Amino acid sequence: MCDKGFMDMKSRMRDHPVVAEKPQGFRLSDVQVRLATPQERPLWDALMDERHHLGFRRFAGRGLRYVAEWRGQWLALAGWQGGAFKCGPRDRWIGWSHEEQFGRLHLIANNTRFLVMASSGALPNLASLFLAAMTRRLCADWLAAHGHGVLLAETFCDPDRHEGTMYGAAGWECLGETKGYARSNGRYTKPHGRPRRMLVRSLRRDARRLLASPEALPASVAPPSGSGPDAERDPAVLRSLHDELATLPDHRRGQGRKHTVACVLTVHVLATLANMRGCLAAEQFARSLSQNDLEAIGAWRNPKTGLREPVAKSTLHRVVQSVDPEALEDVLKRFSGARLPLARSLAADGKRIRGANRNGDGRHETVALVDHATGAPVSMLGFADEGGERAALHDLLERTGIRGCVITLDALHTVRETARLITQAHGADYVMTVKENAPETFSTLSSIDWERHRHGSFAEPRTKAHGRIGQRTIDAMTPVRDLINYPGVSQIARVRRHREPLGPAANGTASEETACLITSLDAGKAPPADLLALNRGHWIVENGNHRVRDTTLGEDACLARTGNGPLNRASLNNIALAVVFASQRPGEGLATTFRRFQLDTAAAIRAVCEPLPPPGG
Repeated sequence: MCDKGFMDMKSRMRDHPVVAEKPQGFRLSDVQVRLATPQERPLWDALMDERHHLGFRRFAGRGLRYVAEWRGQWLALAGWQGGAFKCGPRDRWIGWSHEEQFGRLHLIANNTRFLVMASSGALPNLASLFLAAMTRRLCADWLAAHGHGVLLAETFCDPDRHEGTMYGAAGWECLGETKGYARSNGRYTKPHGRPRRMLVRSLRRDARRLLASPEALPASVAPPSGSGPDAERDPAVLRSLHDELATLPDHRRGQGRKHTVACVLTVHVLATLANMRGCLAAEQFARSLSQNDLEAIGAWRNPKTGLREPVAKSTLHRVVQSVDPEALEDVLKRFSGARLPLARSLAADGKRIRGANRNGDGRHETVALVDHATGAPVSMLGFADEGGERAALHDLLERTGIRGCVITLDALHTVRETARLITQAHGADYVMTVKENAPETFSTLSSIDWERHRHGSFAEPRTKAHGRIGQRTIDAMTPVRDLINYPGVSQIARVRRHREPLGPAANGTASEETACLITSLDAGKAPPADLLALNRGHWIVENGNHRVRDTTLGEDACLARTGNGPLNRASLNNIALAVVFASQRPGEGLATTFRRFQLDTAAAIRAVCEPLPPPGG
């Protein structure tokens, strides 16, 4: 965040000090409990990060932010997110199987943060009132925000800091203590030596039975039916990218604010499409626009001259630094989901934003889902080093509807937790590469007699490219029971890549590389040829997304280093790519579409500011 925005946030935080004594005229009945608005979310995050002993960065997946206020002053804050992936006391109390657990984990909400901004005893019973009010409305609020309700509320209490008396008095049940492990790199393997008490509260009488029962869920808590690739697209509700950007909250001070966030970010996207990189180039691009063009993007109109004015460099820089990264990532997800062809196969991979590591508190890594067929970005999530790429991928899958899709993953993500989440919690399939980082599985696959046990094989035609002749072959088999202990595994495969160098460097040498795969797709859904295509198509995330962003869009050369700037610029690059893919004409390549927009600014403005027809429309 820029210096002016930082000072403004500090000023807003001072408007909500810690209450030292009971204010005159204060009554608990006058306290209002509500959800924080999108505009208030940065302030909520900043207060929670500064005043809660655990700090705060963001929720893992879906979340809700609550505020308790009296006469406009915030007295308490609380945050809820999805239930913990694993918790022994809770899982034993529910009595569900692994399949039921990961298929119904979305029905649990975790009270991950609770902050009372008052000195001890200054506002008695405030915390209890706040907790009771949230518990009463939690299911309805979750349904409105995320498309399904919740059945169970949970929380963890650190006995060294508080006994959880408030929860017990409100009817919460203590289930026991955890073993004292924190989540690291997607798994609970990091000991912190501080076991915590697990407390739960059922939000309906039959919550425990429904969580463990194989029967169908009530409509009020069932997952949204439109969360997968077959979700219905209503052309009447499709909005232009400019309209999507208009939904972003503006965190700038009102004084001197002229251009809207939508206008400023639209200029960034249009400048990217015109191959003009950076805030200075974007300002020069804005100055080249005609009055009609400036009107189309919603530029500010000077009442004295009656003319639309272009966006200045300082405004461009300030908005990119201050806009909420998660909200911008949601714009990419909504725009891509509505405008691009349905993606059946998605490649997941991480990318480091070059140079952004100078900001120790910022998110300088991203993980993205990319369409196999085109390389178009579907969704993206930024994260810092803490928790790692695996945990970020789990959060991204939670935020993105992948039901019915096939997710391809490199060896980093070949872990049982990810396989279980994809198949059981999200109703999708996976194709995972196995390397030495999973030594037990890799050793098992390497020792198989493939010639004897394979049920099918396929060899691609020999091709000549990149100064060599290459050929890929695949052998596939159905594993016997307990051979590979991964959830949902239906096939295992061996891929061999044979290369023969050409020219003087050949020296008559050839090489062969072997890789192993595991997948939840059975032989009927993915015969060897299709499985080999999925394995090869995974690298579209590198060639069709990461490389385009680094070279064509100049992401590696970007000089942004601090605040939300690096992550937001990466999101804007992905949004520009989504516009290009959504605007491609039949038979038109990516480079041709970029050149068309560079030569025709009016066409680029129409692509960004006017609603496009849905795919196939």
